[in-house]
Amino acid sequence: MARRRRRNGSPAEITYAELRALNVAGARQKLLEAYEQLGSIRAVAHTWATTRRVVRKALRRFKKDGPAGLCDRSHRPKHSPRKTSLALEALVLAARRRHGYGPLRLHRDAQLPLSPWTIRNILRRHGCKPKRRRTYKGIRRRFYLWETKDPLSFFQTDLKVIRDRKGIPPDAYAHHERAGLPLYQWTACCVRTRMRFLAYSSEKTLANGLAFMVLVRLWLRAHHIEAPLVSFQTDWGEEFGGKSPKKLAALDRRVFAPLGAMLCKIRKGRTTDNALVERSHRSDDEEFYAPLLTRYPNTDAFLVGAYRWQCRWNLRRPHFGRHMLGRRPLDRAREILPHLRREVALFPPLLLDRLGPFPQLLGQQLPLSLTPQAGSDLSAHYPSENSGNSEQPGATRKPVKLSRSMSRRARPRLRPRWYPSTRCVSASRSARAWAPPWGRPGPPPTSRRA
Repeated sequence: MARRRRRNGSPAEITYAELRALNVAGARQKLLEAYEQLGSIRAVAHTWATTRRVVRKALRRFKKDGPAGLCDRSHRPKHSPRKTSLALEALVLAARRRHGYGPLRLHRDAQLPLSPWTIRNILRRHGCKPKRRRTYKGIRRRFYLWETKDPLSFFQTDLKVIRDRKGIPPDAYAHHERAGLPLYQWTACCVRTRMRFLAYSSEKTLANGLAFMVLVRLWLRAHHIEAPLVSFQTDWGEEFGGKSPKKLAALDRRVFAPLGAMLCKIRKGRTTDNALVERSHRSDDEEFYAPLLTRYPNTDAFLVGAYRWQCRWNLRRPHFGRHMLGRRPLDRAREILPHLRREVALFPPLLLDRLGPFPQLLGQQLPLSLTPQAGSDLSAHYPSENSGNSEQPGATRKPVKLSRSMSRRARPRLRPRWYPSTRCVSASRSARAWAPPWGRPGPPPTSRRA
């Protein structure tokens, strides 16, 4: 009966390639033993389903180096002109031990002069695996050492819906809806000191999100906190720029970069990256909205109460999170910055819908022109300057109220007043249609129908 052979013609039960995958030196030793028995390089190559060149190589190395020649040699090039220096590798490893970040975060936050892929290769060569901890449910999650950040330089930013059935009791929910209080809370929480800055709005728009982050940056600059780079880490909501790479790059280049700031994004689907600000929202419900929301009859009283709550959070409330040990945010910040003024923690919780001209906040980054007649009436319309009504110089124009019963053709030709507010930038279709491209200044537009 003929001996069963493999599909490649080898009479052996296992091929040389399969044995080499298990043990390189053992596979070459088998080639030497087969050569002693058969005495032919061709027969050995046929038996083990390999080439004669492989057999000759094993014989040559064994004669030259003995048993040590059966192991694989290094394929490392003798000359590497573009190799990363040992000093840079030591810098990467030191930043990894200090922060615990991955390649992308080390490149972005630690400001290393290497690409993320080079940092990844260095970490792989030294066996640096990502640090993870198991949660109660057994999920392995990464954790970061926020203690390595400079104070008031990295903020976790998020939006909270105040009227939430899961967070506040029914009486507070009904009072909030009946009194018409602001619906959204904008929060920026410093990861190093837990100091928070709050703002409120009735609309969830990109203009309000940009206005809030710009206000925080200008507030820090006004109090002489000149951090080299202030980062705002947000989720992927449209109120923080959305998911479009081109839109995010334009915002970073035209809004944040001139102010010395940067917009960061969490990993998609990983809300735990903003765990500090998310946890602070739970404290808002338990210590402010649930017990005190029914005391505020209108928006002005609510903003005063929000200011008192923010002062309590930053100045008097002890925090027992990681590295806080019962200290207050201002005390924690003064441990690092002894000359920090108390007024930094007294950021006024503004109503973003009532903000003044938005271009002034952005340092004239938006191409909107200001007029001396600018006011707070966003929906007012004014007669065109080309109309027959003569006006005295310096006289104040009165808004023209339109009746709903007026037909479209019977209405006078009107030009909207050019008031560059946050609402006009974000919500008005006419403002978006008439505004010139970013970075290109232009005169106030005229009406299409005028």
